[in-house]
Amino acid sequence: MIEFLQIVFSFPTAFYSVLLGVVVGYWLLSALGLVGMDVADGLFGHGHGHFGGDGHGHGHALGDQSLADGAHHHQSVFDPLMRLGLGGIPVTVVLSVLIATAWALTYLADLYLLRLLPGGGVRFVADLVALVVAFVVAIPVAAFALRPVRRLLRKMQPEPPRPLLGQTAVIRSPGVTRATGTAAIEDGGAGLILQIRDEGGERFKRGDRVVLIEYLADQNAYRVVSEEEFRGA
Repeated sequence: MIEFLQIVFSFPTAFYSVLLGVVVGYWLLSALGLVGMDVADGLFGHGHGHFGGDGHGHGHALGDQSLADGAHHHQSVFDPLMRLGLGGIPVTVVLSVLIATAWALTYLADLYLLRLLPGGGVRFVADLVALVVAFVVAIPVAAFALRPVRRLLRKMQPEPPRPLLGQTAVIRSPGVTRATGTAAIEDGGAGLILQIRDEGGERFKRGDRVVLIEYLADQNAYRVVSEEEFRGA
């Protein structure tokens, strides 16, 4: 027990121990109803939205983001994680699994490898390497572990109605890429916020008008083109 505590509260494991403590505290507060499930998602730029009673799909999930789509303000942080298989799941869940996995890997590395090294500069460098490697390795491990969760969440999401295809929307995000982007569309009420994608790269900006031409079921998003392209101009 003493050895366990020494490792947990010493560098490099202590770094992830602190983060793990924050994660555990967050979920405890969530279970007690003292903090909303969307609080942390909002801090990380989570794309908010919902499926309204009219059946229209509003962007909401980390696959489009929950780790990223809606996070157009943090694309540089979340895009790589999405491409590595962590899309389609709430960002709080992804971060929790990543941190727990990295903590476990760092603990094992310290227990079986780092303690065999001499102290001083060599040990410090090895600690830093273990810290980084643990996080890198945690990404594919978390992606594999969360695969069933992602499939379940996709099954639970109602499919938005096809009449949205062909309608014009106004881009809300700073840009639109193959992985991220949001747009607003008027529906006679409060309006809809949709996840959108563009195969052409960074050619649209906030305020541009685009047309929804294809629904991407696996991403709960729409592929868009400019009004000129849609009209054949």
